[in-house]
Amino acid sequence: MKLLMLIVFVLFSSVSLDALAQDVPKLTLSSSATIRKPADELQLKVGIITRAVTAEEALEENSLKMRNVIDNLEAAGLNKDDYETSQFSINPTYTPYPKNPPADWRQTINGYEVTNSILIHTDKLEMAGKVIDLSNKAGANSISDVRFGLRSSRDYWTEALSAAGANAVKDAGAIAAATGVNLVRALSISLNHTHVRSPQINLDCFAKAGASGTSTPIEPGEVSIEANITMVYEIN
Repeated sequence: MKLLMLIVFVLFSSVSLDALAQDVPKLTLSSSATIRKPADELQLKVGIITRAVTAEEALEENSLKMRNVIDNLEAAGLNKDDYETSQFSINPTYTPYPKNPPADWRQTINGYEVTNSILIHTDKLEMAGKVIDLSNKAGANSISDVRFGLRSSRDYWTEALSAAGANAVKDAGAIAAATGVNLVRALSISLNHTHVRSPQINLDCFAKAGASGTSTPIEPGEVSIEANITMVYEIN
């Protein structure tokens, strides 16, 4: 019986405290912080798409070009640990739909398409322009997702979150001082989001550089890690 009364008392106390917290005056504010760290990883996708009447022909051409790309990149300094296959597919292609097809028209297979892509992720940041230039010359016809990033951005989230929390406390103090209220306690803290923003790479510059026979040097720059939180204070 005593145990039952204790449980009821604890539950009642918890509900009462929650109700009180809902009734007290509050200050709610959001705060963010951004830290910047030097990029330590280059990442991009290099792909080859080939088409032929037979799957064997499309695959053979694709394999030769990809082998050429990889040989050139390894000769330039990439290691086998710096890349991996990210996509490989063989798909049929079909006759295009005519403008005014006859009643008995049927779509048929007219060839095959082979796609083979590798994902490059390396700490050799200085090779960005060379990797793209060599890949193009070796036969790559798809280069995408070029970015400089961080191998482990998770390591810096804590720093960004701490800075966002410190900013929230500072902002709350400033608001309280300006409005003549007192901060009693923090009622809740919630994480809204964290973002990692890498420098954007414009591939147009590589097309122009390749046409002129020169290689464009690229500076990796910094990666931004942003954290945003919401804090709720009890005030009086």
